[in-house]
Amino acid sequence: MTNQSKHEKSHQKSPQKSKGKLALIWCGILILLGIILFALLSAFGALRYWQAEKAPQGETDLAFEEASLSFHHEADLVGSLPFLGSAALDIDGDGQDELFLGGGDDQADQMLAFRDGGFVALPLTFKKGGSDATHGAASMDIDNDGDVDLFTARESGIWFHENNGGEFGSQNLNLPLADNTTPLSIGFGDINKDGLADMYVAGYLKIELVEGETNFSNGYGGYSSLFLNVSSLTSGGMAWSDISKSAGVWRQHNTFIGLFADLDNDLDSDLIVAQDTGKVEMYENNGDLTFSPIDNPSDYSYPMGVAAGDYDNDGLIDLYFSNVGYTLPPALLRGNLAKDDVFNPSYMLFHNDGDLKFSDTSEDMNAAKYGFGWGTVFADMNLDGREDLLAAQNYARFPANQLLDHYPGKILQNYGDKFMPVEKVAHAENRLFGIAPIVSDFSGDGWPDLVWANLNSPSLAYINKGGDGNWISISLPNQASSINARVTVTTVGGAVQTKQFITSQGLGSDQTRDLVFGLGDAKNISSVQIDFQDGTSRNIDNPALNKRILVGAK
Repeated sequence: MTNQSKHEKSHQKSPQKSKGKLALIWCGILILLGIILFALLSAFGALRYWQAEKAPQGETDLAFEEASLSFHHEADLVGSLPFLGSAALDIDGDGQDELFLGGGDDQADQMLAFRDGGFVALPLTFKKGGSDATHGAASMDIDNDGDVDLFTARESGIWFHENNGGEFGSQNLNLPLADNTTPLSIGFGDINKDGLADMYVAGYLKIELVEGETNFSNGYGGYSSLFLNVSSLTSGGMAWSDISKSAGVWRQHNTFIGLFADLDNDLDSDLIVAQDTGKVEMYENNGDLTFSPIDNPSDYSYPMGVAAGDYDNDGLIDLYFSNVGYTLPPALLRGNLAKDDVFNPSYMLFHNDGDLKFSDTSEDMNAAKYGFGWGTVFADMNLDGREDLLAAQNYARFPANQLLDHYPGKILQNYGDKFMPVEKVAHAENRLFGIAPIVSDFSGDGWPDLVWANLNSPSLAYINKGGDGNWISISLPNQASSINARVTVTTVGGAVQTKQFITSQGLGSDQTRDLVFGLGDAKNISSVQIDFQDGTSRNIDNPALNKRILVGAK
């Protein structure tokens, strides 16, 4: 064979070799893409598995039916903090609560009433200051005239909406809040027992000053304020004095909610504070307009909503705090904490052990490991005599939210020895961006109903279909004299339950003033005793079952 023919033969083979190499390259690329895709799917699957709530649904006799509620919250998730105010309040004195839902930046607030099986909007106006989101709401007959007034926490400050026979006026109170602070929620307490409602305003850093959502640094955040009510009801004037520093509760930190409850049964208003990127703070009322810190078992965490109630019927108020849960691995949530700082992403259930001592029983009671939570509330939803727990869930500002599993909102039924979620089997799920549950007997049948107040999405209403359990409802005046009053119901069989009139449970929310006691299969009530903070008491002997008792103003 000549050299020329050899060269031609070699030249003829080279395209085939090139094609083979190209095929190998493409095969390698496809394998690499497959590996990357497998890794991404595995990571996504691992994340979904990590964030999934593992607790199974419990057995329940609870059953809900969804009711129409045509309020769709509209939020600016970039230019505004992600909160909305909500409240159950009886604006016309007919014994049945209406529903208040706060609007976003350019959205009107709305009052709704339950009629003919659904919620309908009432033609009420609540003046707002331009682009001004409503982050929190609380109700109180602040002037003791028999009409329940409304307070709202907005980007522009604290607003007072005076109830004049079912019509509301509106004014910005122009309270002296720190320049860097947006008020998020309002908690009422009568800290000096003078019959006037005092106010704790939880403050958060203004949205334009927020440096990150995992910043645990000292000296970072807004300021919260304690305002003493120094009004003169005889002259009709309303006045507030900022006593935060002298009372010992002034500090800088992003705070979600401050709630007053009588933690040691000494008939005064103690203070519980849930702070973002921090620890739970609790303060004993010293009775002289000062407060002293109470030790508690919290570590660094994201305590957001606060519920206050007696879950084990020992006569002492216990506390429940929502948290970030296990939506994301804790390593991504520690922010700038030091390595030796203890971090806890779990929900916290503080059992009141007496003498202002508390222990975290969340693990033992199956109330710890749930997904990202917001407002939380104690309420006996099935009227069996044990306080259940509710918690709103999901975070609207998570990146790639569509890839995450959205939680159903928690209804944790109290079985005595543990809590179990039942929201799915009870048909009251809420996979939208919940901020707070609102509990009240909106339908008027004696059974507590549920509204999920949702951010940047429709709110959802679920009407309790009831059951065979007995109950009694004690309705105290929605006035300062009732704050932290202790109501004790004793059945003929000797069972005892205690509840307190506590405002602002949840997060930026206010629950019904009606204290509903589930009695289960009890047939008779021996007595109802009401102990007010001023030391007076009222007793009701042998009241009828399944009735609402309206207690008149003091």
